[in-house]
Amino acid sequence: MKQLLLLITLTLFAATSIKGQSLFQKKADQLYSELSYIAAIDYYKSLVKTDTPTEANMRKLAECYFKVYDFVNAENAYKALYTKFEANTSENDLINYLQCLKYNEKYNDAQRVLEQIEQKKAGNLIAKNHAKKANYYKELKEDSLAYKVSNVESINTQYSEFSPVFFNKDKAMIFASNRRNTSAKNKTFAWDDSYFIDVYTSEKKDSLKFMSIIPMAKTVVSTYHDGPASLSGDEKTLYLTKSNIIVKKIKGALVNVVNLKLYILKKDSTGKLSAPESFPYNSDDYSLGHATVTKDGSRMYFVSDMPGGLGQTDLYLSEKVNGVWQKPENLGQAINTEGREMFPYVHEDGTLFFSTDGRAGLGGLDLYFTVPAMDAYFEPQSLGYPINSNFDDFGFALNDDLKTGYFSSNRTGGKGKDDIYFFRAKEPLLGVTLSGFVFDESNKEKIPFASVYLLDKNKLVVDSTKADATGFYSFKINDPSQTYYLGAKERSKYYDRLIPVGKLETGDNKLDIGLFPKYKLICNVTDTKTNAPIEAVKTTFTDKATNTPKSYSTDATGTFIDIIRNKKPGDKLQFTIKYEKEGYITIEKNYDITLDINTIIELKEKMQKLEIGADIAKIIQVNPIYFDLAKWNIRKDAAIELDKIVKVMQENPTMTIELGSHTDCRSSKSYNLSLSDKRAKSSAAYIVSKGVEKSRIIGKGYGESKLINKCECEGKITTQCSEEEHQANRRTEFLITKF
Repeated sequence: MKQLLLLITLTLFAATSIKGQSLFQKKADQLYSELSYIAAIDYYKSLVKTDTPTEANMRKLAECYFKVYDFVNAENAYKALYTKFEANTSENDLINYLQCLKYNEKYNDAQRVLEQIEQKKAGNLIAKNHAKKANYYKELKEDSLAYKVSNVESINTQYSEFSPVFFNKDKAMIFASNRRNTSAKNKTFAWDDSYFIDVYTSEKKDSLKFMSIIPMAKTVVSTYHDGPASLSGDEKTLYLTKSNIIVKKIKGALVNVVNLKLYILKKDSTGKLSAPESFPYNSDDYSLGHATVTKDGSRMYFVSDMPGGLGQTDLYLSEKVNGVWQKPENLGQAINTEGREMFPYVHEDGTLFFSTDGRAGLGGLDLYFTVPAMDAYFEPQSLGYPINSNFDDFGFALNDDLKTGYFSSNRTGGKGKDDIYFFRAKEPLLGVTLSGFVFDESNKEKIPFASVYLLDKNKLVVDSTKADATGFYSFKINDPSQTYYLGAKERSKYYDRLIPVGKLETGDNKLDIGLFPKYKLICNVTDTKTNAPIEAVKTTFTDKATNTPKSYSTDATGTFIDIIRNKKPGDKLQFTIKYEKEGYITIEKNYDITLDINTIIELKEKMQKLEIGADIAKIIQVNPIYFDLAKWNIRKDAAIELDKIVKVMQENPTMTIELGSHTDCRSSKSYNLSLSDKRAKSSAAYIVSKGVEKSRIIGKGYGESKLINKCECEGKITTQCSEEEHQANRRTEFLITKF
């Protein structure tokens, strides 16, 4: 049944004649051209029973068997064709031969044919896909209990029923069937003497029981095939595949040609369907059909054998922009092969299911799924056994629970040629979820009813939920390859938090998220030399936004903690902290912090004991004092740094310091000594000008006499030092001489 649904352009009745043919040959070829494959088989069987059978007759016999699904005889016919005409055997011949062997579960023989396909065409996608999974037929059957599959006997007949589509809140089903009908003028299809396809609806009572099966409206019914069909997300649009007969002139004769076209029907307020409207990209030159549309109506997937495809039939995508369907795009090698890709079905979450015989499946059409991304599709995954078998498995539909659904198959043991089956899976089919608990970081208790968010790599919300009474949340992940963040908020007591999700694996991914009770400032103060914590440091915190000081005292671990309220990620936090303790140099630091997803603001500060020889510049982070070339006047940028020293000396009124200015080795010793001394005295004079007693500060220049590295370059001595190394010698020190 699937073979007739996506025919490549076919002739129903050929009027051509070939000079010199026997009447027997003419009759065989006429039946073949009319798609009367069952009738043609007897003629070709006789034609190849000669000592010199022709390649064309052997190929047509094999194709006739293949098209009517007689895979045992088809296998033998393709084997005979290959044996006698190996050099002329086409890639398509070998692909059909491969499918016969897989239908017949001869996987070792199939492997040898795969090697022949690769020899015939290097880079063949079917061969490449099979090479990825050397033991695919064993691996696919490893978990035989993954699904429970049941025949929907209330729907199925001795004929074909397939491609179920649910609507009316899943209370009703549309499906295609070639059961005996009274609407078609031509009662049977010559291909295999079966009835033409129509679309039917049925009411669902439970998973296996369906009632009131009736054909669709007369506006849907035509003389030939009508179906399968699908619906838009709002169930107001029907997408219907129909066969069409046109008359074409081929080799001087008028020939009836059949192909498939897609039609769109709209429902009015009463549920009545409009007349079918042709899809813009239908053609008399190729087939197009089996459409499925995303829930939002923006994407349509369909099947076609239009020129430029990769295989016998390919999957295509058309985007709807401003109400207009755009030019179709082939889904490419990520999905399509040289074989058949058919029967697409897109779940409401965007996951694309389809059937293919071009991958490492058990045989015939096997069901796969993939997750569409912006510019790619992730490696399709097989639904596995026993949904997939060595027969054709197609026409898929998944329920909202992601564990139950329906599919079609012509497997043995059914009621008819194709049957609809119900399945129940052990695990959700899509198989990627993210779940966990929201908890309080301070006491690890669960936080109920918090808002939880799933965000993309740009930190834009893609899904949201509420944690339950136990603090539990769960998300279904549509695209596990993307980068995600997890966010949570409960603003009555806690600050918002955002954390990276990390790599997602198949199955349930666990990730708990803790919320902090507002932003927490933690400051740890230690001794510069010993790194020991300093207890009882008076710390005065002043928020510049309010200019209100708050005082703390560090504990035995040298730590004080403050809660920062009424702030959120992205806010600026500007404050100063003054650190004071007897015997230590008082310092005051300015902080300018942009709050982010980390709700802990951790500061680590060091205090220098008052002791002879300590360099204040290192303690309070005085930046280098710069002068203009060959000058010693105080620039504005230097004044800012010297003001820091003024402040320290004001806070420590008994302290005296030596301000030492040092140079690198370049220029002469005498010049460097003179220049550094002038700069030192100029700097000291600036500090005195700010109110510090002259007796408390001495300015002294050392030139290059106290280099802190080996960058000497006086006289004949040369140096390879870098500019950074020379810069280390050009420094100003503020050494404590008394306190």
